[in-house]
Amino acid sequence: MDAENYHLLLAELINEHLPKNHSRYKFMDGFLKSVNDLCFRFEHEKEQLKALVRPSERKYAEINRKLQEEIEQRRESVQKLSEGISKLDLPKHYKLPDFDGENLFELAVFIKKLLIYQQGIEIQLRKAKEDADKASDAKTEFLSMMSHELRTPLNGIVAMTYLMQQENHSNEMLENLKILQFSAENLNVLINDILDFSKIEAGKVELESIDFNIKDLISNIKKSIEVHAASKEVEIELDYDDNIPEHLIGDPLRLSQIMNNLVNNAVKFTDHGQITMKVRLNHFTDDSVCIDVSVKDTGIGIAQENLSRIFEKFAQADKQITRRFGGTGLGLGITKKLLELHGSKIHVESEVGKGSDFFFAINLKTAVQPNKIIRKEEILDQQILKGTKVLLVEDYPINVKIATRFLEKWGMNYDTAANGRIAVEKLSKNDYQIVLMDLLMPEMDGYTATENIRKFDKRTPIIALTASVLNTQDRVYEVGMNGFVTKPFNPKELFQKINKYALRA
Repeated sequence: MDAENYHLLLAELINEHLPKNHSRYKFMDGFLKSVNDLCFRFEHEKEQLKALVRPSERKYAEINRKLQEEIEQRRESVQKLSEGISKLDLPKHYKLPDFDGENLFELAVFIKKLLIYQQGIEIQLRKAKEDADKASDAKTEFLSMMSHELRTPLNGIVAMTYLMQQENHSNEMLENLKILQFSAENLNVLINDILDFSKIEAGKVELESIDFNIKDLISNIKKSIEVHAASKEVEIELDYDDNIPEHLIGDPLRLSQIMNNLVNNAVKFTDHGQITMKVRLNHFTDDSVCIDVSVKDTGIGIAQENLSRIFEKFAQADKQITRRFGGTGLGLGITKKLLELHGSKIHVESEVGKGSDFFFAINLKTAVQPNKIIRKEEILDQQILKGTKVLLVEDYPINVKIATRFLEKWGMNYDTAANGRIAVEKLSKNDYQIVLMDLLMPEMDGYTATENIRKFDKRTPIIALTASVLNTQDRVYEVGMNGFVTKPFNPKELFQKINKYALRA
């Protein structure tokens, strides 16, 4: 019963049991009124107090609601993190503990341990990468040195063979010289295969974009291999589409390498029969053409189970092939990589005992105004270098003898230096129209010599003669050289480079 009803009941009892004319009636009536007023005042103050207290209760309720939401969010976060971590491939000693769904602190500690572990793994990976880079650099340096050591004597063999063929010999001697030249060129191909694959793997091969005559390129490849094919009673046929524009823009050196690899492979694995080189126009646009190329042979063929691996490095169909036919097993791998650089792909169809067909499609730009192509033979017939003064910087006596033979043949005046230090001294005292600079020499190498020369002579052209092709090209230009010729050098290429860069008297 509330206070108001209680007071009303008390008033009724007084009226009932205490007559109004009783001496104490007025006192009791006044007392009741006073008490009643106090009660009403108390109730009023109570309501006011409630009004003051209610906002705090609302705030408390709001805070409590937010806390409950945060608790629920934390529970969901712990659950999601736990589920995510459980899907990770964790080490055995990092087993995910059982969480009660609320203990975010324990989960944070566990994640911290994982992060520390991951940081350790990353440090190990960085170290492994650094070690791999060092190993790769060491491999490159080794290949570079081996390239130099192999190419230097090979240069002597190739060049001397070339010179001897220019002299009058019996037919038997000329035949022997051709065999010697062919063997030396094959050795050079093997060396190039190894070095080219290393360059491609290191991402250091960039395609050129120059004008070239594709019909001449294909015809020359056929002619260069016909003699060897004929010795095996293998006929090479060329099916060339004359609708293909003759003058295109691309990298003729790499395209020749692709075709040479495929045709040489066909000759190698064909003991008798026929090889067909087919070059057909697929389609063309205003500024480009797509050409279909195939090399088909009637050779030993390849088993179906081996087709997928013949493009891998150092891979051949089986070990017996390596013993019987030789080779590094890199040719097709290089071909595949070079075609990928062209945005193309090599395909093969083959059957054991019936032969193989390698084919691809390649896109090349058409030349708007094809440059006049000067044949190397036409240049060599002219004595345009007669009297040109050249400094030959070379430490290997045989290479000096060979190079000077050619310089004499072309009517050039020459001086020699056995190392870079002597070359710098001679350049400081004499004028030359061109310098032929070996790169690896005692006392001072060709790079350092060129840097020193460029401090006082910016004008005289310097051509690198290098038996090392890895990491060479960029550095050659960085130190101030104008170009390079790779050993064993082609005399025609050397002649052209001298003719291109030599200062005119």
